[in-house]
Amino acid sequence: MLALGSLKVLRISSVEKLSGAYDTQAAGLPRGRTSLLTEETRDKQRRRLVKAAISAFAEKGFTATTITDIVKRARVSKQAFYEIFENKEDCFLAADDLGRKALYEQVLTGIQVESLHDDHWIRSSVRAYLQLCVNEQEFTKAWAIEFPNAGRRCLEQHNIFFEELGKTLKSIHKVIKIKQPEQWVAVPDLFYDAAIGGAYGIIFRYICQNRFDELLDLEDDLVHFIQFSIEYKK
Repeated sequence: MLALGSLKVLRISSVEKLSGAYDTQAAGLPRGRTSLLTEETRDKQRRRLVKAAISAFAEKGFTATTITDIVKRARVSKQAFYEIFENKEDCFLAADDLGRKALYEQVLTGIQVESLHDDHWIRSSVRAYLQLCVNEQEFTKAWAIEFPNAGRRCLEQHNIFFEELGKTLKSIHKVIKIKQPEQWVAVPDLFYDAAIGGAYGIIFRYICQNRFDELLDLEDDLVHFIQFSIEYKK
């Protein structure tokens, strides 16, 4: 998780799409038992399967998607799938790990101690998250709508994710209160969870309605909502 003591995060130079099917006319990966393949090929198989699964879950839903759907989109054998993942839920959990990495690398990249002033620390994260949703619509739909209902472990991981975001908000808020005590005051821990949950609830409704073209317009309202949720004072 983010190293919140210094509020520094890693930057990435380029971003690979989190979902997608592979062209049936393109060259496939080497065949054979996964255990006999190179580590590089195994990693490519895993990434292909994860991206293809997200694409299928977004289009067809988790329950309706079959392993055959996934491997056809990934251009990876069904045997390879079962050598890497136990089932669809395992594959979805791997996709969650990939998405979480993208979130912390992109959404929290701009937050540094020297930039913590006024609402910038909230605004930069909200803006980056909304942009991530717009850029990764298949992943966003699959994770928001399908992931919580994909199995017990997925639901648990979904809840842990929001707990982590609440703790992240609290940690950053702790720093900003020291820098700007006249504007920010102490609040109960529940307020951080409420701020994250409330903001996400609004975004979730837009995702369910496929209103991705309107997400970026939510920035100001979401920033103000989070501010007021943790008792921002002008």
